[in-house]
Amino acid sequence: MITTLSRVYTDTMGPWAEYLFLAGAITVLYSTLIGSTASVPRLWTNTLGLLGVVDWRDARVRRRTIRILTCCLPPLWAGSFLFVQSPVLMVQIGGIGGGIFLLAVVVAVWRLRSTDVERRFRGSPWLTVALLLSSAAIVFLGIYGVLDVLGLSLPE
Repeated sequence: MITTLSRVYTDTMGPWAEYLFLAGAITVLYSTLIGSTASVPRLWTNTLGLLGVVDWRDARVRRRTIRILTCCLPPLWAGSFLFVQSPVLMVQIGGIGGGIFLLAVVVAVWRLRSTDVERRFRGSPWLTVALLLSSAAIVFLGIYGVLDVLGLSLPE
């Protein structure tokens, strides 16, 4: 997949661009791995705390859960690749997951804004319009992305 993507650069800039693209791709993928390995276990620990599976207020339990997930999730991700064996499909699955996550973020932002933020900190009407427009764009792109991955199209 990375080699296929590098052709976008080599076709326009020449063969030398492949090495530049590969160096950039390795850097980006490595930093994504480091960031995901650090953040995803914390997100799941928080989710498990919200669901009542772990006691989020107990720092010892929280640290232990984060450590367990930090050790278990990367091999699970690698095992998933060995099972699926299709980087493109895995990117599509990740895209669907990301779309669902963004929709959840939109719902959470509106809920927190309307219930947990004092009125004086909610911003001006212009910020409300900007939030409304960005929320609509996220919802539209999320739905469009899922439909596109599934090979469906929006009704015309």
